[in-house]
Order: sequence, then structure tokens, then C-alpha cells
Amino acid sequence: MQTRQIAALAAVLCASCLVAGENPSMVTIESNVPTPRPGWAALERRLIEEMSEAAVRFTERYVRSGGTLKWRTSGTASPDDLPETFYNFPLLYILGGDERLKDLSFRQWNATVRQLTYDFPLYEREFPKHADWFHIAECWTYFYFLGMADPTDHETVARAQRFAAFYTGEDKDAPNYDAKLKIIRSPHTGSRGPLFGETTNADLYGWSKGMAMYGLPLEDVPGVAKFEDLKSSENARRMGQAMANRMYRGDVPVNLAATALVANAYMLTGEQKYADWVKEYAGAWLERVRANGGLAPDNVGLSGKVGEYHGGKWWGGYYGWRWPHGYYDIWMALQVGAASSTLVSGGDLSYLDLARTSLDRIVGMGKDLNGTFVVPYKHNNKGWFAWQPVDRQALASLWFLSLEPRDWDRIEKVRLATKRDWHEAAGSKYPNDGYATLPEPREDCWNCDVEGLSDWRRVADIRNKEDRSHEGPWLRFLAGDNPDYPEKILRSSYGQMSRRLDQIRKNVLLLEYDPRGTTKIDPADIDLRKVHEHHWQMVNPVTTEALVQLTLGAPQIIYNGGLLHASVRYFDPARKRPGLPADVAALVTAVKPEGAVLELVNLSPFETREVIVQAGAFGEHQFTTVRYQKRVDPDPLQPFHSARPAPVIEPASVAVNSKCFVVRLPPGTGQKLDLGMRRFANRPSYVFPWHGERAEVR
Repeated sequence: MQTRQIAALAAVLCASCLVAGENPSMVTIESNVPTPRPGWAALERRLIEEMSEAAVRFTERYVRSGGTLKWRTSGTASPDDLPETFYNFPLLYILGGDERLKDLSFRQWNATVRQLTYDFPLYEREFPKHADWFHIAECWTYFYFLGMADPTDHETVARAQRFAAFYTGEDKDAPNYDAKLKIIRSPHTGSRGPLFGETTNADLYGWSKGMAMYGLPLEDVPGVAKFEDLKSSENARRMGQAMANRMYRGDVPVNLAATALVANAYMLTGEQKYADWVKEYAGAWLERVRANGGLAPDNVGLSGKVGEYHGGKWWGGYYGWRWPHGYYDIWMALQVGAASSTLVSGGDLSYLDLARTSLDRIVGMGKDLNGTFVVPYKHNNKGWFAWQPVDRQALASLWFLSLEPRDWDRIEKVRLATKRDWHEAAGSKYPNDGYATLPEPREDCWNCDVEGLSDWRRVADIRNKEDRSHEGPWLRFLAGDNPDYPEKILRSSYGQMSRRLDQIRKNVLLLEYDPRGTTKIDPADIDLRKVHEHHWQMVNPVTTEALVQLTLGAPQIIYNGGLLHASVRYFDPARKRPGLPADVAALVTAVKPEGAVLELVNLSPFETREVIVQAGAFGEHQFTTVRYQKRVDPDPLQPFHSARPAPVIEPASVAVNSKCFVVRLPPGTGQKLDLGMRRFANRPSYVFPWHGERAEVR
């Protein structure tokens, strides 16, 4: 046998994670503990199975035979909204959803990309020609899930490399990145490169109802003192010119979402150049944050200077501290950049300061408002404004990556500082539909009522576009203070799915994204060609937040471009696919620096199930010692009718020293596993356990 063949064979045999039965040294834990069916487990399996069917029926209702959405074929569209419709379908498949979801997910990605290429010519080379990363990121999480669903798919791997090249500087037709200054050269980038503003031929920025709530992009344009002034075409022209001249050149924080795009290519290919770029670009932003006293500046000119087009001000940039959403945009981008660079660097937690120091500054400015804790989200010439409750996903996501006491202490500080529901303290109704009356009148305080609930154990009956808002009760569950949370959130998720299916059956259609402005709806005069492009997101029956939290032991993904970071992930060795096997339910009850605690249950009274448990979503962690339970008393030799005695259980342990192991669950059994882990011990990758070190691309 040739040397290369021997080396290749050795690499496969020595891979740290193979299918049970194919490697005699593979650690397998077999349960012999009878486990009555827990309520959470039955609800979890029911939700996975019925949401899978709901996804199929949703698609049958809204797409044409080739997969494109039943919508108009001309006019305006956004580069993100159509793919967003199906973004969590592959995630449901990865978690253990129906096998049909895999092909459905790939078909719908390809179809919506075609739709945005030909019906609405926004894409070129299967990527937006020019768009900002706030919106690119919203739909590109979908693409990352496809790599996790099948890392051997040729088109997915080729696309990942092509897309990454748009930002690493390798694609000369898309010169988005300045390697010398370490900046992405415009807020509007894509497959055609940066789109710089042209002052003489700038697009008008006129009045629109949807953007009125966010105020003026720039507050010092002559003749434009309030948003209503933009109804004048001349004022709209002046605002468009000013935005082109000052906002459309240079780097902005939301561009940090591109780090996930490049990290995605790294995990599909293993090529170090992608990891190096992520660390370089995120590292440059980290230096800017530190130089600005811990607050991320929101604009960097083409010379690399902060405030170059804003009179030296560190704020005022495109999708920055002033406009439109303030810290809401910024924290997500900072966290995506921090998480991506931590992941590809082998767990260098110093990158987390990219998100941490700005969060510390924001929380440090917090104040009491009639018994509730609020922080500022925006900054303008007059100082800080837009006071509202802290986004709990920002708190949870940072803590989950670090698992450091200081990040948990910040969570507790915010929680204990609020003693009254925000909507009561601010004099707003619940739900408030974006309205705020105190400390200042606002119409863009979306989710303030949920983030401002004083009882962090409360499960609000909500399912927004981002499929989140239950970080508070999940964190209290992990703290041991909310034991009923799994059943509560699963019931809520089931109800949200049922509600959306009912809306689909009744043909409830979204005409305007902000329904507060809808004055009249004539059911006889509407059809799918006239709906708003957010319609399908609003009635998507798939909700994965509960499943991510409970089965993976992780906060929901950051909607604007986050990767799926998790404590554990599962594979089905019998069907050679990702996700929990049929009848198996999982619950992560604790997350800690040295590992996690996991419960697995086989609900089938007939079939033995095997499940591979992996350390981390990308195999980036390493199991050390796993402690579990073992029944030591024998079953009786003949049946009898008296009460069944409780089994005698003793602790056991096994040294795994691998990134994954197998749990065998005979019918009606379960297992509680205390998982010891070394975090960030392995190169992150999308490979499946049976792929060896690299997945063979088909």
C-alpha cells in the first residue's frame, strides 16, 4: 500500500469521532435506567414532528412548483426578506426534524436566490450586488445552516468560498476590503464591490411611513429639521446627497457580520486563510473600540480615521449609534464578530471584549425609571437618548461564549435592578407595539415590554421575526430558579405554531409591515401578489428558540448573522444524518465552564435508539470524563403483580477524551449525563462524525 494511502487510512481510523460499531475504541454509554416519560420530553418530540409537517404545509401553500414564492414578479424588493421566509427550516432539520426538510431547505434557498436574481435583479453570482450587512446578515444565517445540514454538498462549499472571497480581498471584481487599513470600504458592499455615494447623482431619501419612526438619518441638513420635511423632493434630494457624501463611504460596525460569512468558509474547508482574515478584521475593530474608551465607534473613513466624514465624531454613521436603531444594530454585529473570532482562534476569549466593553459602558449608564432599569440605545448632538430595557440576548450571548463570572454578574445586576415591569413604569400598554411614553415619546421601542418584564421567570407568549425573547426565563432555568420552564416554553411554542397555521388556513395576509398604519383592508381586493414581503416571516409556523435552548443548551442564534454556537450537538448514526434520532428527547439542564448536564430519554417502548453527542456545535470542544447513572439491581426472573420497586442506581463514569461519544438507549430508558469538557480544544468544523477529519465534497 502506498504511503499516502496508509496516511489517509490512519487519519480516518484515528479520527476522534466515528460511528458506533465502526471503531472498537469508540466510547458508548448504554442506559439501563427505566425512565417514565417526562412531560417535557413528550412535548419536545411532538413539537419537532408537528413543526416538520407544518413547514411542509406552509411551503405547499406559498410557493410555486419550482420553489419561488407566489408573489409579484416585478417592482421593488429587499435582498433579505424572501430567503428569510425559510431560514429556520434547515435548523429544524439539524435539530432532528423530518428528513423532508433537508431537500426542502436547499430547494427554497436556490429558488429565492433565483427570484432575487431574475424577477428582482438584486443578486449577481448568487449574492447581493450591493447591500448593507444588517440586511445581508438577516438571511445569510439560512446559508450557514445549509453547511451544517450537509457539509458535503458541492454547491454549498463552492458558494461559501466564492462569498468569502468577496470580503477577504481574493476576488478582484469585488474589492470590498482594504487589507492595509483593515476596513471594509463601504456600508454597501456585495458581489460588485463597494457602493460609494455619488453626491451629484445620489438617490433621494424621501418621507416614508416605515422609516418615520426612526427619525432623520442626519440632523444637520439645511432645510430638514423634522422627518415630515422629507416630503419635499428638494429636501429629499439634499438628504440623499448628504447621506451619499457622509454615510456611504468607509467602514461601520454592522460590517462585522461578514466575519461569520468567512468563518463559515473556514469550517467547511479548514483553510487557515479564512480564520486569519476573521482574526485580522475583528482585531482591527477591537483596537478601535479600545481607543474609543470601550465604546465602538460607528464610522471609519476611507483613510482609516474614525469620524472622517462626521466632523471627528465617533457616532453618526450608517446603522450606527444615532440612526436608525442604535445599540440594537451595534451589539449584534459586535457579538457576531466577537464570537466568530473566538471560535476560529481556538478560544481566545480576549476577542469577546469587542462586545463586552460597549455593553459594560451601556449598562454602566443605566438608571432607574419608576422601578425599572433602562439604558440608552442612541446618541446624537444632545447626548444619549432612547432609554429602554437591556436586550437580554446581548447579556446571554456574551455570557454563553465566555462562561465567566463577570458576565453572569452583569446579568444579575440588570435582573435585580428591575423591580417593576417596564410597560407599567413607562406608562405604556402591554404589548406596547413599539410605543414608549417615558423617558421620552418613541415609536420604535420594539420588544421593550418583553425585555422589561421584572419577573425573569415569566414566559411571554411571543414569537417575533427573530424567534427570540425568552432568554430571561431560560437563564433562570439554568440558575435552578425556574424548573417548569421547559414545559412552559414548549407549550408556548406549540401554541405559536398553531396560531400561524390558523392564520394560513384563514388566508390572513400582511399588507403593511407596520400594521399600526393600516386603515382599511378589503378581503376581496387582496391576494398573495399584493402582500408585503414580510408576510411569510409573520406566518412562518416554525419556531426553534425553545429547541435550541433546551436540546443544545444555548441561546437562540443572533438573527443578524450569528452562527449556531451550542453546548452540544446530536447525530443519528442509524440514519447517518444530523439531529436527534426518532423518539429521543434531550434537555440541557446546566451549562458551566467545565461542561454541561444533559438528560436523554427514549420515548419508544419498542425500539432501541442510539445518539451521538458532540461537544459544541462545531466539535470545537472536547469531552473529558462523563459521569452517568447505572442501575445495579437485577430484574426479577419472573413477572409478579405487586408494586414495582424503585431501581437501585449508582454513579458511574468513563473517560471519553474525544469530541463525541454514543449513548445507547433501550426502549423506555433515559440517562442523565454530567459532561466534563475542555472548551475550544479542537478545530471547529461542520464535519459529521463519520466523515473523519474532512468531509468529502460530492
